[in-house]
Amino acid sequence: MSKPTDSTFEQARAYKAVVEKLWAQPVFEASRALVPCEEAATVLVAEARCGFVPLELLSVLKEGTRIIALDGHDAMLDVARKRAESVDTQKRIFFVDQRVGKISYADGVFRAGICFDGLLTLRQTEQAMGELARVSADGATVLIAAPLAESFPEFYDILDEALRAHDLLELVAPRIAKLKRTLLTPSRLAALARAAGLTQIAVEKLSWELAFAGGHEFLQSPLIRETFFPHWLGLIPSSDREPVLRYVGDAIDTYWHGRIFRTQISAALLSAKASDGDA
Repeated sequence: MSKPTDSTFEQARAYKAVVEKLWAQPVFEASRALVPCEEAATVLVAEARCGFVPLELLSVLKEGTRIIALDGHDAMLDVARKRAESVDTQKRIFFVDQRVGKISYADGVFRAGICFDGLLTLRQTEQAMGELARVSADGATVLIAAPLAESFPEFYDILDEALRAHDLLELVAPRIAKLKRTLLTPSRLAALARAAGLTQIAVEKLSWELAFAGGHEFLQSPLIRETFFPHWLGLIPSSDREPVLRYVGDAIDTYWHGRIFRTQISAALLSAKASDGDA
C-alpha cells in the first residue's frame, strides 16, 4: 500500500465534503429499503471511498453483521478508518485496499454485494458486476448504482457550441457519440446483470437537481471530476482542451448570468440476486 500524498488527501477531503452530499447520500437513501437485514451476515461494500456507505449501513444491518469495505485509494481508506474510529462501530467494519474490478475473496462468501461508486462505463460496470456476482452467495442481494449517460445534458449542448467556435465539431462529434455508447443506460445495466448471471433484476432510475454558482465551479466540482470529467477531457485534442473548456465555463456564466446554474444528474440503481448457476 503506497503512502498517500497531499494531492490524494485533498481528493479524499473533497470527496467527503462534496461528493458524498451530492451523490452518495441520495443514492444510499434510495437504496436503504433494499439492503438485506440478515443476522450474522457478511456484507461487501466495494469502492467504499471515505466510508459513508459502510457507516450508514450500521444503522440498517442487524447486530452481528460484518462489513468488508474495499477501496483502492489509500487516502480515502485513511479517512474512512479515522472516521470509523470516531464512532462506535463495535468492530463490525473492516477496511481493505482492493478495487471492485479485482476482488481477492473466494466465490460465494458474502450475503450482499454493494457498489455505489467508481462505475461509469459499460466496461467498468461489467467487470464490477462479474466480481460482485462471483463473491456473493447464492440468493445474496447485489446493489449497484452508477450515473447515466443522460446526466448533465446542458454540458453537451454548450460543448457543441464551443467545438463549433473552435472548428473542432467535425473531429470531436464522432468521439462524443462513441463515448455515449460506452456509458450506462437502465437497459444496458440490466443487460449486464443478466450476462453476469444475476436474477430478480430490477433497475430504478433516479434523477435529482444539482446547483452550481457558475460554469467554472461546475467544471471544477469534485463530483464532476470524480465521474465524467476525465472522459470529457479525452474527447478534446490536448492542445485545444484549455480554450474549449474555458469557452464552456464562460458560456454557462453568460447564459445563466446572475442565476444559479441548475442541472440534473441521473443514476440507475440496480437490485438483483446472485445465483450459483445450478438453479
